[in-house]
Amino acid sequence: MKKPFIVLFTFLTFFSLLNAGEFSNTLEVKIRALVNVERVKYGLKPLKKNLTLGKIARGHSVDMTVRDYTDHVDPDGLDPTGRAKKAGFKTTIKRGNITRVGVGENIYETQSYMEENGVKTPYLEKLDIVANKAIVGWMNSPGHRKNILNPDYTMEGTGAAVSKDKKVKVTQMFF
Repeated sequence: MKKPFIVLFTFLTFFSLLNAGEFSNTLEVKIRALVNVERVKYGLKPLKKNLTLGKIARGHSVDMTVRDYTDHVDPDGLDPTGRAKKAGFKTTIKRGNITRVGVGENIYETQSYMEENGVKTPYLEKLDIVANKAIVGWMNSPGHRKNILNPDYTMEGTGAAVSKDKKVKVTQMFF
């Protein structure tokens, strides 16, 4: 009797993680698209996807879910530029007489609950709802909006992660 239970538990755990991974991948694509819609709406060129920035952003989102924090500076003291440098991303660019140093970063967190008979249970909202809430929140926040609409940024990387308790963390990095 124990063996079928273990097999079923292992399958359900794997399936849950697989679904969380698919959710994260699709959420990243939707957020990137919505950010570019905002940029085009304001006469800016869409940002190009950068795989290295995406890996750094995903790593930060995963780290925030695992270590349960939401901040631009991780518990080890690394800020977005520090994490980018550590990953080997060149964080300095020179255009004419102007040198720009560092990366921009937006982070977002959401968690939804259902309540039944006084018991709150976390659940994962639909992708479109999570993506739209992130963009609306960012566009209503002066600092996040500034990153999205910064004409100097030409590339981005987006990373999302879902915690065991259905908390969604999103990081978008800009350069």
